[in-house]
Amino acid sequence: VFKLWLMWKAKGNQGWQQDIDAVFDKTRYLVDKLKTREGFKLVLDDPECTNVCFWYIPPSLRGKEDEADYKDKLHQVAPKIKERMVLSGTMLVGYQPLGNKPNFFRQVFSSPVVTEEDLDFLLDEVERLGEDL
Repeated sequence: VFKLWLMWKAKGNQGWQQDIDAVFDKTRYLVDKLKTREGFKLVLDDPECTNVCFWYIPPSLRGKEDEADYKDKLHQVAPKIKERMVLSGTMLVGYQPLGNKPNFFRQVFSSPVVTEEDLDFLLDEVERLGEDL
């Protein structure tokens, strides 16, 4: 609580509002990009907060949603891309499954200094690291 109070004193009400607005703006930006970019699919069409969950669907799996092993193959995509992220050192994005849903990426926004260019890089890098899967 003390850290929160210190930040509030430093930023003030308007500063906090600007930071929160910036985080929600970046969330909306990423969601809009994911809705229009081939190979990406949102887990929830309209996230309610600043957590954006999505799948990257490599070209080898596109249009094969009806195949029996589709979910099993998709379940392996995020961990493999994450492994490649770590080895290349370009970025770190978490992933997880939920219930019967295959592993998906989970981008959590908490910093107002994230830029649209950062988010474009995120999508480009996920695609680059996973296009051959």
